[in-house]
Amino acid sequence: MAFQHGVYIQELDTKILGVRTCDSALPFVVGVAPVQTLTGQKPINEPKLIFSYKDYIQTFGEVPEGQSEANYSLSQFARIYFTLYAMSPAIFVNVFDPDVHKTEENPDPTKVTSTDIIGGYNSQTGKRTGLETIEEVFSSFGKVVGIVLAPGYSHNESVANAMIAKAEKVNNHFKAMAYIDVPADVTLPTDAKTFKDNYGSPHAVIFWPHGKYAGIRNWLSAHAAGLTAKVDEKNTGVPYESPSNKEVRIDAPEKLLTIQEANYLNEQGLCTVFRFTSGWKLWGNRTAAFPQVTDIKDAFIPCRRMANWIENNLVLLTWQKVDDPMNKRLIESVVTTVNIWLNGLVGRSFLIGAKVYFRKEDNPLTDLANGIIRFYITYLAPPPAETIEYILEVDVTYFNNLFGQ
Repeated sequence: MAFQHGVYIQELDTKILGVRTCDSALPFVVGVAPVQTLTGQKPINEPKLIFSYKDYIQTFGEVPEGQSEANYSLSQFARIYFTLYAMSPAIFVNVFDPDVHKTEENPDPTKVTSTDIIGGYNSQTGKRTGLETIEEVFSSFGKVVGIVLAPGYSHNESVANAMIAKAEKVNNHFKAMAYIDVPADVTLPTDAKTFKDNYGSPHAVIFWPHGKYAGIRNWLSAHAAGLTAKVDEKNTGVPYESPSNKEVRIDAPEKLLTIQEANYLNEQGLCTVFRFTSGWKLWGNRTAAFPQVTDIKDAFIPCRRMANWIENNLVLLTWQKVDDPMNKRLIESVVTTVNIWLNGLVGRSFLIGAKVYFRKEDNPLTDLANGIIRFYITYLAPPPAETIEYILEVDVTYFNNLFGQ
């Protein structure tokens, strides 16, 4: 150290860190857009962060006159998400290449296959395609994906499994949900259950039947994504409330269900659409892991999403402390900051209770000597009040009221 003569100041890091919260319901949507209508460069297998329907049309083009929106899954999702639910933003990936997907010499969006949606990674060019481009989202936009979608293609088993794999581990650190549709040709609740039985991940939610809006079939997963974001927005971006029993903006479902049929689907781990008093409502709180898995964290959609959100936020919050000296100041900083954040969530009733600990039993000397430090967190997210019961009893002593006593 150089010779010093005078007064000098050394600054220490603040013990309490600022908390940066992540998006809870940011959609990552892979599908087909009418890019053949654009002049110049066309966005193909490039994630684009879009903030409005106008922004979407300028980036991906407008459905050509005389063609159906049903052939352009990204256009349908954009209309639903931006106009019917007024949510923003969303991340879109178009896999339709007009120079490749053609019938004779004409661009044909129906030539896009499940293989295009799933995509992959080219080790020679370093280019990702399809669902694989989700790995580029955080580094490109600083955004954490909340929901993985491929409406119009997620009913394909290979696509659905790829979506689930991505939702379970994004960038090897973050977690999301995969919203999956039952095939369009399914007409019976029992057949929808048969499809659902192919999946058991708590990070998957299965939807049936489809909706209709302006005479066009809408994949229910798209409406569920818009509704999920709408509910989260009402709660300042905290995903503790279920979207079930909230209005979906459709004209009608393709299949009308009785309450018995709707509850049968819920019992089997599917979400559906049902109208009991007024308005069509999303109906169902369970992930695809149910009924095989009954752990509150994995069986209920809002509880699983809260776990995802808490874990994602802890990654973002604590990353700045990676490689800091492993000393008491580090431990106090993490414990104090996380406890203040968790206490805030408890105070606003987003959590029933939560606390972080630094415990000796979680930190053997061999791990500490290897640069590994662990913190233990307990928490409880409120499950949805899925069943409300009254206990009614006749009390004949009320006859005494007749005597004016």
